[in-house]
Amino acid sequence: MERKEIKITEAQKNSISSVLLILNQVVDEIEFLCKTEKSESILYEVINNLSEKEKASVLKTTSEIKEVIKNISTNLNIKKERYKTKLLISSRVSSLWEMICEIESKRLKGYGEISVSLKQFLDPLVNRIIYLLKSIEDFLHK
Repeated sequence: MERKEIKITEAQKNSISSVLLILNQVVDEIEFLCKTEKSESILYEVINNLSEKEKASVLKTTSEIKEVIKNISTNLNIKKERYKTKLLISSRVSSLWEMICEIESKRLKGYGEISVSLKQFLDPLVNRIIYLLKSIEDFLHK
């Protein structure tokens, strides 16, 4: 079967590629959640409460979404992104900086007066998290 050439600008291709990449990542996360029975950490726990029928339906649908992504990417010649672990970790750590800084006592004043006890308790721990995040970045960039 002859493929018809699709006219597309580079900007359009980049936009489509970005959206499809995010969609692909979210669909992969959904599939992971469907296949994982339980996951927990310090402040959260995820318990898979999907029935076998729901799980099968979601996985079938995510598979179909991936087929559409593959069709679009093949026909528009969208290249696969390659991520390296160092870069992924570094970007995730960098994105945490602003959020972590937002819980320093001086920044929490917008939510009400900060007690001395909160400041004395929280600031050293926030500073410790910042230090530890920086140490991860430093280690990765040696």
